Parts: sequence; C-alpha cells; structure tokens
Amino acid sequence: MIKVVSIWQLPDGMSEIEFETWYLDKHVGDAQKIPGLRRYTINQVIPDERPNSRFYRMAELSFDTIEIARSALESEEWKYAFVDAKKYIGDFMRFYFDSKDIVK
Repeated sequence: MIKVVSIWQLPDGMSEIEFETWYLDKHVGDAQKIPGLRRYTINQVIPDERPNSRFYRMAELSFDTIEIARSALESEEWKYAFVDAKKYIGDFMRFYFDSKDIVK
C-alpha cells in the first residue's frame, strides 16, 4: 500500500475551532473525491515539549500502487483540494511511503 502522508501546522491567526470547522466540514469531503483513494486516515498531533510537536494534524492517503498515487496527485480533485488547503494550513511537509502491515 502506498501512503501519501502530510503533516502541518495551524496557520498564524487561525483558531483550532476555525480550522476544524473548515477541515471536517469541507476539506475531508473534498479529499474523499480523489480518484484511486483506498483509505483516508486523519490524526491530531498530541503536543509535547519536543520541537516537532509544533505540528497540529497529519493525514494519510492510501493507494494500491505508486502509479495510482501519482495519477491521483495529478487529478483535478487533488489539485482542487490542495489549492483550497493552502489557504488554511501553515507550514507543512509531505512524505511518500510504501507501507507493509506487520501486525493486524
């Protein structure tokens, strides 16, 4: 399973309530329309004292193959969701993983 994982901060000046309203009411629905998407997992970071705790949320989008993931990232649905998200997220990073479940 191929995972596209993004982790991001809240943008300056936006409250958690404002972000969550947009994220859950709008963005999650947009992301679910991405072609080839097999699984969509959202995570909220539990803050601690470490420097990397500055991040607020992480999302995992899973696809069957790297080819399907690459095609999804070129889709109009992805582009729409990403352009909209850039208005609502602060600093972010994206990673690509080839994931294997060991314990189920």
